[in-house]
Amino acid sequence: MTMPDERVRALVWAGGFLIELARDEEVPLRVRRKAVSIARHFPTIEQLDGMALHGGAGLESPYKDPAWAEGCQFGPLRYGTRLSWPET
Repeated sequence: MTMPDERVRALVWAGGFLIELARDEEVPLRVRRKAVSIARHFPTIEQLDGMALHGGAGLESPYKDPAWAEGCQFGPLRYGTRLSWPET
């Protein structure tokens, strides 16, 4: 059974992974574009915190363990994350 902290950690890491994919020029263009498209609709760390505060989806606050965000090469997906559309 997945615990609330494991669930939110996976979401934080997945958001960070989308950023990594979108910025890695060694990844095929179509995959980087898909990562940008998904990231635009993926929950940010702030949204996950809001869901946790309101008891949504059995989540714990992503701020409970700051090491989760540190596990993301470019940081977690945030409101302020701006991923440009890959052209090449």
